[in-house]
Amino acid sequence: MANEQGPAAQAQSCSAKAADWYLGLKYTDLPDDIVARTKLHLLDVIGLALMGATRESGQVVRRAVHALGKGEECRILGYGDRTTALLAAIANGTMAHSTEFDDTHNEAIAHIANSVITTTLALSESNALNGRDAIAAIAGANEIACRVGVIAPGKMHAAGYHATGVIGTISASYLASRLLGLSLQQAQWCIGIAGSQAAGIMECWSDGTWSKFLHPGLAAHNALIAANLAMAGFTGPATVLEGRFGLLRSHVQDPNQVFDFERMVGCLGSRWESRDISFKPYPTAHFIHPFLDAIFALMHKHGIGASDVKSVMCPIAAHMIPIVCEPVEEKVRPASDWHGRVSLQYSIAEALYFGRLDGQGYAEESLGNPRILELAKKIDYRLDPDAPGRAHFKGWVIVETVDGRRLEHVEPRNRGSASNPMSADDIKEKFRSNARLMLDNPRVEQIVDRIDNLEQLSDMRDLIALCC
Repeated sequence: MANEQGPAAQAQSCSAKAADWYLGLKYTDLPDDIVARTKLHLLDVIGLALMGATRESGQVVRRAVHALGKGEECRILGYGDRTTALLAAIANGTMAHSTEFDDTHNEAIAHIANSVITTTLALSESNALNGRDAIAAIAGANEIACRVGVIAPGKMHAAGYHATGVIGTISASYLASRLLGLSLQQAQWCIGIAGSQAAGIMECWSDGTWSKFLHPGLAAHNALIAANLAMAGFTGPATVLEGRFGLLRSHVQDPNQVFDFERMVGCLGSRWESRDISFKPYPTAHFIHPFLDAIFALMHKHGIGASDVKSVMCPIAAHMIPIVCEPVEEKVRPASDWHGRVSLQYSIAEALYFGRLDGQGYAEESLGNPRILELAKKIDYRLDPDAPGRAHFKGWVIVETVDGRRLEHVEPRNRGSASNPMSADDIKEKFRSNARLMLDNPRVEQIVDRIDNLEQLSDMRDLIALCC
């Protein structure tokens, strides 16, 4: 019999406080806007997985999971072939992250819904789940992900970790605990076990390879393992988040860092951090979005194009520079499509060249196009000392034209954020554009309708069947 820690230890634990709230959360506790947003998150992630299924990395991960094992529990989205829940989670989460197009919490710098929804879909096929219960489970786990992310926002990236892989493992473990019916004690063990699996290093930034794509899918996979271990009686530490060797201190590694653990557990159910998750209008690093909006605004207002541009200057926040501006040689000549997606210089160049940047951006022929690459060299950056903090992003572009004009535009808020949101119709159109790469139009519209009315759905397997 496992040696259970007493109630006092649970009461002092951040993981237990959050689990106590989450396991008791009901659909009727959710504000209307959270219900609506949760349905859009589900639609968005499914659309991105369907698009990812058409990409080389999606085809590779599908082959790999079939080589790893056989099973009938769950389907790989788009293709519809079956495998185990653990392996389907890897495939579906990886496909949905392969274009850097999935939602992001600005301050946490983490993709939120992918790991949570991937876990939900895996468990929906092996455990009967209706639409109302799915909404409540996803909404609450998204909230916990955001709250873990703001304990020390941005600091995991500084230590070389992809926050999505770390945070996603924790939020997905909460969700798996709920859907598998774990007790509060078992859920606490699950989260403690998951903390030992929460990782995701960012060395792929050096050469533009694919390992980052795996992080949401591995987070879901690891959460399912942790939940099943805990359900069987395997124990994990109560203080996995705040402990001296816990998740935050081990992954941030700064002895002077002040961790805001109260922000994780304070006002649960009355203040929703997940309202600040940004949907993405462009398949690129979210820091770049307001700069793209700014350059498109100048193009539309003044009728300029790539041939009119002599130079572009982008004043930018200090914390963004190491991620999307440097090293310069890597940013102006990306080694892969993913390298391009985290390059301010290349992204603006492709946007100027084509007049758009959508799900079909960063194609191989574009990455090798000498005109786009020459244009990328004309795009520079400098520090903006008045840039806002991490909660929202400002985009500022100053264009010098070949005929001597100086054109300037500032976007004070990144589109998709809470202060400058994409509309529900915008997000649905994004889904349609992505999903049509894999499914025919009637089926795409059936998915939109089914998710619009998700609270009336008696079995989530009906939705998943439409996605295959």
